[in-house]
Amino acid sequence: MRAYSPVPAIAAAAAVALAAAAPASAAIIADHWFSVTVDGVDGVLRAGSPWVPGSTPTSALAPVDGEFEPTGQQWNNGSFWWDEDPSVNQTPVTYTIVLDGFYTLRRFLMQADDNDSYHVEWWDGATWLTAWDVPAVNTFGLETRDSGVLAAITTDRLRLSGSGGDGYYAISEFQAFGVPEPATWALMIGGFALAGAALRRRTGLA
Repeated sequence: MRAYSPVPAIAAAAAVALAAAAPASAAIIADHWFSVTVDGVDGVLRAGSPWVPGSTPTSALAPVDGEFEPTGQQWNNGSFWWDEDPSVNQTPVTYTIVLDGFYTLRRFLMQADDNDSYHVEWWDGATWLTAWDVPAVNTFGLETRDSGVLAAITTDRLRLSGSGGDGYYAISEFQAFGVPEPATWALMIGGFALAGAALRRRTGLA
């Protein structure tokens, strides 16, 4: 298991932007992920795989960086990618995103390898539940799927995994659209106010 957290400067910049805006439905992952955890082996191909040419090292932060790759780009180029062949992974790989608070979500986007299906789950406080089954589209390379408007869910974490296809999986971008729960928004604003006061004291600003 490997865990990742945002670069502090990026988190600070996001805080400044949020403090200036009222809650509104928006893409929240890139600015509001708190940690990412990968369970399983990523970035390793089975022996004899034809996908070595054109590949780049896997990036665990690609799904949460807010940037889409060119449509049709090779699946294991510029993405978080893995091989679920039993010689590499004997159990499914999971990618868990913990948010910085609770959000009510109603729509998702995923840019991922075209000929595979994926599973998006949400944590209800006791168990993982299905949020969206992402279909295969069978074109070539990285393709974006849109869930459309779904029944609202409220959670502070999401889990992504592959669910069908050729065993070669890649996710280059994942976005969730929603609004912060009132308690989360209040904590954000309070935290930003404290940070601003500390900055004024350090710089001598009135």
